[in-house]
Amino acid sequence: MRRRARLWRWGAIGLVIAGLAVALYPPAHFWGPRPYRHPDGVFGVTRGDFEDDILPHYQVSLPCDVDGLRYSNAEDMTGPMGQLFLHFTTSRGCLDRILDGWAAVPAEPSTMAPTDPGFPLPAAAIPDTIGWRFDAPSYQVYQRKGDLVTGDVVAVPDGKRLSVYLLGRYAY
Repeated sequence: MRRRARLWRWGAIGLVIAGLAVALYPPAHFWGPRPYRHPDGVFGVTRGDFEDDILPHYQVSLPCDVDGLRYSNAEDMTGPMGQLFLHFTTSRGCLDRILDGWAAVPAEPSTMAPTDPGFPLPAAAIPDTIGWRFDAPSYQVYQRKGDLVTGDVVAVPDGKRLSVYLLGRYAY
């Protein structure tokens, strides 16, 4: 009888701990490999579904094959501003389709080193929770200018594919 009561007690404690963990750290982070941890931790806000809400909000489409997709949607709690961080690998043709759809054009200059003053994604601008590192000697750089959505894309060959980093900014 005591053993059964002890098992029930430990089971209840386990359920409470699991419930708190899910409430404080959304389930997608437990079993979904795609989202990065939000830069604001448990206080971060990410609204909506990735494909149906987040990508259209930043006017981004992924019309073709991308691998290893990771993202973070860092929204401002006090207003409509936000930043979308995307990382994936893809083919040259697919990247061209993504850039065309997003109205991104080559920057001036179109190839930059991460240490160049004009490099659009300096380490200081990337939250540590995202974990982006720019270790290659140079990157292909693209920019999108717009009224509400602006952004930058950097790409570097990764074998036969390109490793792509996209930072979209909404209302910045």
